[in-house]
Amino acid sequence: MSEIKALGYLGFSIADKEAWRDYAENILGVSVDDHDNGDMSLRVDSYAWRIQLKNSDHNNLDYVGWEVSDKQDLEGLKSRLHEHSIAFEVGSDELAKSRQVKELIVFYDPDGTRCEAFYGPLQLTNKPFVSPKGFRFITGEQGLGHIVLISKDHAAQEAFYTQLLGFKVSDYINTEIVPGKPLSISFLRCNGRHHSLALAPVPIPAKVAHIMLQVDNVDDVGRAMDAAEKAGTHFSFTLGRHSNDEMLSFYTMSPSGFDVEFGWGAIEVNDDSWHVKVHHTNSAWGHKFQRPPRK
Repeated sequence: MSEIKALGYLGFSIADKEAWRDYAENILGVSVDDHDNGDMSLRVDSYAWRIQLKNSDHNNLDYVGWEVSDKQDLEGLKSRLHEHSIAFEVGSDELAKSRQVKELIVFYDPDGTRCEAFYGPLQLTNKPFVSPKGFRFITGEQGLGHIVLISKDHAAQEAFYTQLLGFKVSDYINTEIVPGKPLSISFLRCNGRHHSLALAPVPIPAKVAHIMLQVDNVDDVGRAMDAAEKAGTHFSFTLGRHSNDEMLSFYTMSPSGFDVEFGWGAIEVNDDSWHVKVHHTNSAWGHKFQRPPRK
């Protein structure tokens, strides 16, 4: 059993604040809140924030926040980490205040990704989320969306998230997303979303391949595509339908260099009837890889 219920939030350092503002509002359709220290946070629903963007001179994935239900579940996770000799720290009151959660702990996966497990996120019911583009995002029990981490020690990463943190394997894709470079991607879930986390053993120095946001209207995918094309944003993968979660989506390169998948129509997994599958293609159609322009 996993105490982790959903992908709760993400934190990035970013080197181009204004490019991110334009990308977030005009292509992704999320709202941007500015902070006194120069940082920004992005909203997609009733949560006070879902993505934190730290104003910096470099781009980096700083942390991944995993939500648990309550204090009891957080204590259960702490006990299991201790039993397996995984070091963790209890987040200070100052850190909890900055994350706008009740309590949290901090630990690291085998590849060094900072993980934060928390409960009690602040809800801004007095300030409803309003998308600049009129989009509505699929969150709730399914969490923010998903993140694909570049795995350095793939076996250790999969074991950590499944055997220790309790994620379940939905399926594997053995394919060549980039021609001539075969790889096996693991897709892991912690709720009804087909995957909240995927692990991709791509031999590149980056920490994250992409994150995903899902909308509830297929036409919003088209509207976001039109906005991205008008802005001259690079499409890393063209419009397509994934083979495993059946998401209809496209990928654009964010100002920080990682991709954002923007999609609609993914299946939901029923644990009672689901069984692990293997796919040899990333997509049923489309999702043609396009190399980024040379600088």
